[in-house]
Amino acid sequence: MNKIKVLIAFVLGGVMGLAVGGFVGHAIANNDDRINTAPGVAVVEVQEVKRPPKSDTDTTIPVEASPAETPAKIDDAAVPDETQGGTEEYAITPNNDSELMWVGYKTVLGQKISMEGGFANFTGALTVVNNSADESYVDITVDISSLFSVNSILTGVLKGDEFFDVKKYPEAKFVSTKVEPSADGYTITGNFTMHGITQGIQFPATIERRGDDVYVEAEFKINRKQWDVGYDSFKDALVLEEVVVSLKVLAEAV
Repeated sequence: MNKIKVLIAFVLGGVMGLAVGGFVGHAIANNDDRINTAPGVAVVEVQEVKRPPKSDTDTTIPVEASPAETPAKIDDAAVPDETQGGTEEYAITPNNDSELMWVGYKTVLGQKISMEGGFANFTGALTVVNNSADESYVDITVDISSLFSVNSILTGVLKGDEFFDVKKYPEAKFVSTKVEPSADGYTITGNFTMHGITQGIQFPATIERRGDDVYVEAEFKINRKQWDVGYDSFKDALVLEEVVVSLKVLAEAV
């Protein structure tokens, strides 16, 4: 009788486990479908990086910010005055209004499940030249060892040799080569170096002034295999190559 009870409990436990696991996986997949909606980055040729020499006599003429309810794009705030210009520097650091996040995906038994995380530490600079997007540029360095996720085991796997290999490649860098106004905001082109590989990429972004600072927001998906990151499967799961990257940065005036 005891053996029968144990067997029944085992079977019921297995059924409940499958039911709960299937429900959770289904809910996660349905709650985050950005892989189907986020624009993919265009992979382009690596571009030459040009930066104007900085002059000790260069002075910045402040631009009056638009009201908070209608943030101004960089070019929108330009004044048709020949004296308007100069170089404005904005620091990119983690703060309450900045984050760099990612969503990866795997499939188990044909079911897509999302895995979320981000990077806690990143630094850089946004430089606005003559209040013109065409002349402005951005540089950012990401501390890959600051990677985190919703699961400590997953975090350890991602930091390991088969994925980011943070001991050998502790940083990733993006250096813009072009910022162009577009119908919906801006298109940013630049060189992205990760895992020892540099690729040229292009992605859409929103850039606007917020008081004395500049706010940048973007969401896009990249193929991690372009940078030779990770493998195709892990245990019983197929790991998708595309990862959704989202960033929100409030670059603060310096």
